[in-house]
Amino acid sequence: MAALGQTPTVDHAGPVGPAGSEDALVTVAARAGTKRERPRWTPATTATFLALILVTALFLFPVFWALNTSLQTTAEQQSLPVVWWPDDLQWSNFKAAWTYLPFTDYLWHSLIIVVSVTVGSVLSASAVAYGLSRLKYAGREFWFNVVLSTMMMPFVVTLIPQYLVFERLGWLNSYWPLVVPAFFGGGPFNIFLLRQFMRSIPREIDEAAFVDGANHWQIYSRIVMPMVKPALAVTGWMTALGAWGDFLGPLVYLSTPDKWTVGLGLYSFPISPPAGWGDQLVVGIALLVMLPVVIGFFFIQRLLVEGVNLTGVDR
Repeated sequence: MAALGQTPTVDHAGPVGPAGSEDALVTVAARAGTKRERPRWTPATTATFLALILVTALFLFPVFWALNTSLQTTAEQQSLPVVWWPDDLQWSNFKAAWTYLPFTDYLWHSLIIVVSVTVGSVLSASAVAYGLSRLKYAGREFWFNVVLSTMMMPFVVTLIPQYLVFERLGWLNSYWPLVVPAFFGGGPFNIFLLRQFMRSIPREIDEAAFVDGANHWQIYSRIVMPMVKPALAVTGWMTALGAWGDFLGPLVYLSTPDKWTVGLGLYSFPISPPAGWGDQLVVGIALLVMLPVVIGFFFIQRLLVEGVNLTGVDR
């Protein structure tokens, strides 16, 4: 009973009583849980944070040193003590490095190969993965194991037989040997990655589509492919990186400089600097070749992270 002259308090979270008090406590606890507490900087947390900064700085130091070298003058590169950052940034070094050889032509040649190989690998690998994951037929697991076994075979093992085949076809010194094989399977790892992801899609979706009159091609193109978009992004990005950095293939099949790629341009770039230059040209052209990969990663990183997270789950 409330004391005389005092107004009894009423808990609006629930009725007065044992049950109401319990509900009120739950409500108060829920509201308190929504407030995020600021992290406390303990000595262990501070040490971990400083260690991460140190490791990050060690990984980024080569990039910083390459950028620093490419923006210096020849006198600054040859001076002692070392110039850690030039006073006058020589941005014209990048233009001189790019125009020293016809890297614009090399860039277009590389883009043609990268886009063709990526499209061919993604389309063919997704089609094979669909057949190995959504269709039921005798020997399916056997053929999947055969595909996986080819991952243990290095590229150089089949290089000479492929070269002889392409020579008889008259494809040497052209982009066909670098592009056409991508449309026949897309690579065992890409098939494995997409197959595992497609197996996670419920088969009830296929059954419902069959009831509505859809065929396998419609299920593959309109249902399965949009649902595996993150895995397709991972597959396409890894294939594009491999095609962009491919050196052995263009070196074997492209014999004339007018068809060279960026990788062959870097290879043919003189190691000894030209007269009047230091290491600005070599380091600068290496940074320019690396730049498309960095820009492409920032555009596609959301799909890449989503794809890696989804394909890394055991389903």
